[in-house]
Amino acid sequence: MNDNIITVEHLEYSYRDSTQAALQDVSLTVPRGAWVSVIGHNGSGKSTLAKNILGLLEPSAGTITVDGQELSEATMWDIRAQVGIVFQNPETQFVGATVADDVAFGLENRAVPRAEMLQRVDVALQAVRMTEFADREPAHLSGGQKQRVAIAGVVAQRPKVIILDEATSMLDPAGRREIIALIKQLKAELGLTVLSITHDLDEASNSDKIIVLDDGQVVETGTPAQIFSHGQDLLTHGLDVPFAQQLQDELQKLGVVFPGTYFDDEGLVDYLWTLRSTM
Repeated sequence: MNDNIITVEHLEYSYRDSTQAALQDVSLTVPRGAWVSVIGHNGSGKSTLAKNILGLLEPSAGTITVDGQELSEATMWDIRAQVGIVFQNPETQFVGATVADDVAFGLENRAVPRAEMLQRVDVALQAVRMTEFADREPAHLSGGQKQRVAIAGVVAQRPKVIILDEATSMLDPAGRREIIALIKQLKAELGLTVLSITHDLDEASNSDKIIVLDDGQVVETGTPAQIFSHGQDLLTHGLDVPFAQQLQDELQKLGVVFPGTYFDDEGLVDYLWTLRSTM
């Protein structure tokens, strides 16, 4: 079995009225079972890449392979059955009168038998802790609850890959942490691969692998520790440096010694307390 569930090779895409290609010779891999983040400034090509992987846009050159199948007109629907996507605004995905109806919508389109469909909807709502809202109207939910319903609609279809296309960008910090914790839990329980399209570097710190896009090109690939240690490079690509890394850099200037690993906010606090206890 191929260790990469998604392989993109020499992908090119241009929007009709643009003078510059949105994607230029993009090649990347997403390992099976990993959490991979694609980061970049607005307009760097992140969402265009996601839409190409799903076959929503047709590249002018290059190939995309998902779970051993090369994307084409003939394989598009099989691939979409393996890849679910959660968008920035969950309301763009709502079509049902109730939460349960909305989660069931994709299954109805795939002609899943009713008994199985009801069972899948129930399991998906339990997974995102929204069972008690099954008969509610989606429009009356909070932002975080709406995103949970959108995730349930994807989970019910049992994909192998979930793409998060700026899925937490409209939430407050507490809501973002809640949704990321939920995705982590579902990834572990269901054996999912996660491809996160984001400009939130704190969110990207959860990744096994980060791919940096700038003006439609892959400019760097590595672990969070490798990527975030290149602070000035991130700035030149229109990205900020995560706060935890900024603080770590300043403390190093004052003589505080850190191991060669990246710390998120919580990890940095834990390390500093450990360091203090040995002083």
